[in-house]
Amino acid sequence: MKLKKTYVQKPRKWKKNLYENHGFLDNYTDTSFLEELRKNLNVKDSPLPTIILGAGRVTHELCIIVLFTVIFVYLYNGWVEPEAVFMYSGCLTSLGYILYRFFLTAAMPYTTLLKDLRTVLVFLGFGYVLSPVLKTLTDTISTDTIYAMSTFMMFIHLVFFDYGISASIVSSALSLNAALFASVCLASRLATPFHAFVLLTNTVECFALLPILVAEIEDSAVILSTVILLSLVALCTVSVTMTVLFSCVVIFVTIICPLLFKKWTRYKENIYGPWDEAVVEDQEM
Repeated sequence: MKLKKTYVQKPRKWKKNLYENHGFLDNYTDTSFLEELRKNLNVKDSPLPTIILGAGRVTHELCIIVLFTVIFVYLYNGWVEPEAVFMYSGCLTSLGYILYRFFLTAAMPYTTLLKDLRTVLVFLGFGYVLSPVLKTLTDTISTDTIYAMSTFMMFIHLVFFDYGISASIVSSALSLNAALFASVCLASRLATPFHAFVLLTNTVECFALLPILVAEIEDSAVILSTVILLSLVALCTVSVTMTVLFSCVVIFVTIICPLLFKKWTRYKENIYGPWDEAVVEDQEM
């Protein structure tokens, strides 16, 4: 008499492959699923001075906007002649150009200097010719609307400005165009087309050329301190109340926010696991 062999089927082991998990529920997982769980992989405990300097980039741009606004107020009220503003800003821009070309970057050839000079002359020529058109472009809009639009455009400039962080929201072109649009709006409230030309020239110097120079300077703490001091002194000549309010904003952005960021970083808890999207990494041959 022959005995039949009986086979005991081993329980099927669950795998992270959908096509091999017959007999399991779609939402079934075993303990091995969380073996790849990782927490806070990219969290960096930055020192407080580094965080303050990072927040200082926002403060720096706020101060530049304040300085630009003070220039507009002086031109609007007739407290300074536009020729003086154009001369002083031109001298400062020339010094900044010399510092950038010959000290912060490699010495440029003669052809590059001629190209830069030609660009400046073209901008000054077209800007001076088109300044009457730019002055009357928004002349029919009410003053309250002009100020509201300019404030909103400066806010857009701050949001999309390149602070040195790689993010999808950063757009240098949008940030610069917003500042230029605000300048065109404010230019319509000035007395003459030459006032508008001087204001637009300062817009380019503050929001297009100055960030290029500041990006090459390593000692950002000195730059930040200087810009904050200049903006507070300039704003104090216009309004003491606004100076106090702006000082509170500077303290909040530059000191309080970094302290809160440093304190709340320890509560950060990001999880990474097999549910994340796969990332294909290129391997060097």
